[in-house]
Amino acid sequence: MSDYGTAELRDAKVIPDVLHEGTKLAHQLTVKWPTATLDNSGKDLDREATQPEPTLFLTPEVPKDRDDYVIIMTDPDLMSNNDLTFGQVRHWLAVNVPIRDKRELRVISPSSDVSPYIGPAPLPNYVSRRPHRYVFIVAQPRGGSGGNPTKVKVTNEDLQELQKEYPTFGGQQELQDLKDRWGFNAQRFMDMKGLEPVAVAYMLVGGTLKSAVDNLGMTVTAAAHKVPDPLF
Repeated sequence: MSDYGTAELRDAKVIPDVLHEGTKLAHQLTVKWPTATLDNSGKDLDREATQPEPTLFLTPEVPKDRDDYVIIMTDPDLMSNNDLTFGQVRHWLAVNVPIRDKRELRVISPSSDVSPYIGPAPLPNYVSRRPHRYVFIVAQPRGGSGGNPTKVKVTNEDLQELQKEYPTFGGQQELQDLKDRWGFNAQRFMDMKGLEPVAVAYMLVGGTLKSAVDNLGMTVTAAAHKVPDPLF
């Protein structure tokens, strides 16, 4: 198997903070927004440019179109780098995502969005000069490169199970607010569901005044559900 981008992931401690040691990747991942492109891991991107839901591309092309890919976007740096107190924040979780033209991944069915995409909203730079790592993972069922596609099902109970080792306040609700999205662990989720990563990329995003306002809004929503106020 070719190995795309793991040296950069180790340099940034995405391996082992987010992914297992020994991770091998079959594809390079490119993430595109209307006004920004993540084509090399570690790029520092403008926060506002990363707010729309992006489209993902795999290189090289896959052998055939399929519809069993899983997209994860996770922030491991909530209150500190590799935050072990509150866990990762799940910014996006989509399952059974189709790939078209053997390289383009786009969520086209609302039922695929377990956790709809939410763009970065870190603390503003004048409060904390610590850009967060936002890690995009494309995974598939183990052995999924051959044979028949396997559909992935995720329940609230699955996500609650991941939260058990972190502070929680009632677990997964339909709102998908802050309390529902923290306490995540991408590698444990993949292990739980029998998934393997095939492509990974990460970006760095620093905070702005606008992200502080958005942060406040998410915090107020979470507080209404009896959640304290760590920000992401």
